[in-house]
Amino acid sequence: MSLREKFKEGLFDSESKPRLNYARNYFLEFSIAKDLDFQELEKFYLDWRDFIEYIVLHEQIDSLKVKGEVDKETFAVKCSKRGNDVYWWRVGKRLRFLNSLKGGSLFDPHGSIKSSNVLFVTLTYDVKRSGISEAWETVGEEFNNWIRNLRKKFGRISHLRCWEASEKGYPHIHVLMIFHNYEFRVTRIKGKYRVWRRKRLRSHTTAS
Repeated sequence: MSLREKFKEGLFDSESKPRLNYARNYFLEFSIAKDLDFQELEKFYLDWRDFIEYIVLHEQIDSLKVKGEVDKETFAVKCSKRGNDVYWWRVGKRLRFLNSLKGGSLFDPHGSIKSSNVLFVTLTYDVKRSGISEAWETVGEEFNNWIRNLRKKFGRISHLRCWEASEKGYPHIHVLMIFHNYEFRVTRIKGKYRVWRRKRLRSHTTAS
C-alpha cells in the first residue's frame, strides 16, 4: 500500500508543513508486515529534515535600559532537526571531548587480568509486553529507569545511547557506558571477531 494517497492529510499540518509528531502517530497505525511502504517513510523523513525552519528570538538591548525604555532586537536561528547540518554541528560539539582519547587505551587485551570499565550493551524489548505504539511511547522512560538503577548500584556512569527499530518494529537500544567506579572482568569469546564479554565485576576502591 502506498501512503501517497493520504500523504498530506496524515503527515502535514494545516499549513502544509511536515510535522514529526503527525508522522509518528500516522505510521504507527500501519502494519509493519503488510501495509507500510518504507520508501514513503524515508521520503517523508527527508522532506521533514530538509524543510528549513527558524525559531524567532527577542533580545533586550541593555543600552536602552538607562532611559527607562525597553527595546528588543529580533533575530532568527535555524532549527536543529535530526540529520540536518545544525543537528550534526551540535552532536560534534558534544562529542568533541573524544578527541582527547586519541592514543589512550580503555582496555588492555594483553594484560594478565582482563578487565574494563567500558561496556557496550544492547537492550531488546519483550514483544509480549505491549503493542508497538505503546512500546515507543514508554521506551524513553523505561531506559531512564534502567540507567538510574545501574547508577544506584555502580555509581557514576557516562553513556551514549542510540534508539533503533527491530525487524518487528519494536524499539531496541544500543548503549556505550563508562563506569567511573567499577571495572568488569571480561573473557574472550571464541569466533571470527575479538569479542570480550563481562565475567564479573570489581570495584576500583577494593582493587587499589
